[in-house]
Amino acid sequence: MKKIIKVLAVLTMVSTGQLLAITSNTPVQAAQVENPKRVTDKAWTKKLANAGYVFELPHATKGALYKNTAANGGKSYSKKVLKKLVKNHTLFKVKRLSTIKNGISVDLVSKDGKYKGYTNYINGIRNKNLSNKALQPLIKAELRVMTAKDSNEPTSDLLNQVQVLASKLTGKNRKIANTSVKQLKQFLKNNTLSETPVLLIGKYPDGSLEK
Repeated sequence: MKKIIKVLAVLTMVSTGQLLAITSNTPVQAAQVENPKRVTDKAWTKKLANAGYVFELPHATKGALYKNTAANGGKSYSKKVLKKLVKNHTLFKVKRLSTIKNGISVDLVSKDGKYKGYTNYINGIRNKNLSNKALQPLIKAELRVMTAKDSNEPTSDLLNQVQVLASKLTGKNRKIANTSVKQLKQFLKNNTLSETPVLLIGKYPDGSLEK
């Protein structure tokens, strides 16, 4: 628990970062800084990019997606456009995850290639599979494991429950579940935010046990 709190505390501090990484459900605007030094996290980028076009923008608030073109760098898409993206469940793929001093940012591109930009990671994107009814028992079980880990409580029995649920799924859902279980085990091993299973992005750490 202390390790996660420490990570989240660091991510919520902004000194010269261009984006705020927060743990609430309220989007925030970027802290505008000229020419911030962005360092690509290759492992985290690969993990998110491999998931493909599965991420949605959960918020229509102005500032939920910033343009990163040379002419419009740091300028938000209009609220009208953002509302459309949220309403249509427009899918995005992660192109790059970067650290900027004490913050992080995620470069995105829509499936049709029309929208490109960056957002904050913690509450800026949401995995569309969180709405998959067949995966709900698995999602809730995985969140129980992660919550137990954060609280330094036993996780072995809870992990077994997750694996049983995964084994009962079929087809594409089985594949998603197996990948998520593998990533969950990595989270248990390292207990870092970057090891959060991709399936749970948009659900953990904020609102992790919503009913």
